[in-house]
Amino acid sequence: MKIYDFDQVIDRKNTFSFKWDNVSYGEREVLPMPVADMDFPVADEILAVLSKVTDHKILGYSIVPESLQVAAQKKIFSDYGWDTKLEWQVWIPGIVPGITAACAAFSTPSDGILTAVPVYHPFHLVAGWLNHPLHTFPMVEVAGRWTFDFKAFEAALQKGPKVFLFCNPHNPGGTVFTAEEITEIKLLCKKYDCLIISDEIHADLKINPVVNHTCIQSEITFFATSKAYNTAGLGGAVAIIPDAATRMAFQKKTLGFFPMLSRHSIEVMLATYTMSTDWLNALLPYLRSNHAILLNRMNQLPGITMLPLEATYLAWIGFDAKMHGDFQKRLFDNGLHVLRGDQFLGGDFIRLNFACPQISLLKAIDIIEKVVHASD
Repeated sequence: MKIYDFDQVIDRKNTFSFKWDNVSYGEREVLPMPVADMDFPVADEILAVLSKVTDHKILGYSIVPESLQVAAQKKIFSDYGWDTKLEWQVWIPGIVPGITAACAAFSTPSDGILTAVPVYHPFHLVAGWLNHPLHTFPMVEVAGRWTFDFKAFEAALQKGPKVFLFCNPHNPGGTVFTAEEITEIKLLCKKYDCLIISDEIHADLKINPVVNHTCIQSEITFFATSKAYNTAGLGGAVAIIPDAATRMAFQKKTLGFFPMLSRHSIEVMLATYTMSTDWLNALLPYLRSNHAILLNRMNQLPGITMLPLEATYLAWIGFDAKMHGDFQKRLFDNGLHVLRGDQFLGGDFIRLNFACPQISLLKAIDIIEKVVHASD
């Protein structure tokens, strides 16, 4: 197995990086940990196919080949236990536009969109983008993990939303929902005639190695390899939509809005579906080590709490606002950029991306500890 060096620090400044070239930084030295991409070089197989496409020297329109369709189908079956059909697939440039199209197709201004909070911000922002009502219910801590308040979930369903947006594994809570939780979600949504739209992009990023990802097999389920293989900037995802009428209604909302996938994106997705698991098998222990360091150090600080993640590389860290004030701003003023919980409708929390060389994580922790102790 090839040895990958995740300790390698690669300078991403002046590369048009959404994360590192944030205009708000100006000339300041800021360590950015807000955006969900990784500061690691991608696998050799990905670099090889990118070179193959570029060396060909022609960048015309491309089709999704059957080889990619079959590879995705095989992975969904082997890794998530869902035996799908090729005709169920709709290939799209990304999951966020896919969610928007799905909500536009199946939600209306009279019924609206339901999601748990906190949640990845496009899940709640999409209601405003479409001018549809937003219904929410809270996640709660149970036995050291974030899960749904199912009584509140049912009460929210009784308000009549026609679409439920489900994030599994959950961003930012890091939850991998159990088979029992999945069953309860499906039963409640069926009872109240609410269509489930599921985003399962983080399914391969298991921090707790003993948990198993249960695919909800919903009316519309989105998959992509871009988070696990750090290719988010290229785009590309697949929607699995078993019902033909639902699939057609979804596709109609994409017409004129969604571009064709580029050959770079197609070749990279094909590589990630068919290459060996060496890179991912090396990545996960590194992320787990970073997670363990961060979890231990955060929970030693006064007024700071962090639950262990089951998946993702996005830590959801709570703080006592009476002790620490505007914690996100204070961290930013001291050179660390993380996202504030309000962005996820989550209150007194920050979200920190620890998919970075360990030296960067330790620097971030030092800044957090400095700011916390300055509150004493």
